[in-house]
Amino acid sequence: MRALRPFKFLRRLGRDAGGATAIEFAFVAPPFLFMLFAIFELGRIYTMASVLEDATLGAGRLVRTGEIQLSGGGAEEFRQEVCSRMSVFAMDCDQALSVDVRIMPGFESQRAPDPVSGNEFDDEELQFDPGEAQQIVLVRTWWRTPLFAPLLTEGLLRLSDDSTLVTAATTFRNEPFA
Repeated sequence: MRALRPFKFLRRLGRDAGGATAIEFAFVAPPFLFMLFAIFELGRIYTMASVLEDATLGAGRLVRTGEIQLSGGGAEEFRQEVCSRMSVFAMDCDQALSVDVRIMPGFESQRAPDPVSGNEFDDEELQFDPGEAQQIVLVRTWWRTPLFAPLLTEGLLRLSDDSTLVTAATTFRNEPFA
């Protein structure tokens, strides 16, 4: 009779459903939380991309209309203009934003150098040349941001410091300002 006592305990444990909810939650919670954080992270990245594109287009208008050229503004004034348009993301602007403004020979032949090489971002190739009236100008911006959701970095461009780049660009012909 004593030999059957451990089996009675196991049978009773098998019928007891008191901790089933906790065990089910332990199985379901990690994938659910991963998906939740990934959705928030992707939403943040898409919002950042949209805000950066709008800021790039808005600041690019200052180049297109000749306002920045006629006022004698340079790269730092252009950066500040982009930063002022970054709304909720503007607090990280000094470290996160890189800009490149250059004259292009034509709309069909845009071969500006890529500043990303081997998972490193090289600011040395960037320049600021807003051009003169009627010249074609390419304006590019990059925003460096960390990612928080694990495994999400596999689908995005990742730099060696585990941050990712969000980029925006616009090309236009400067207006005939004088």
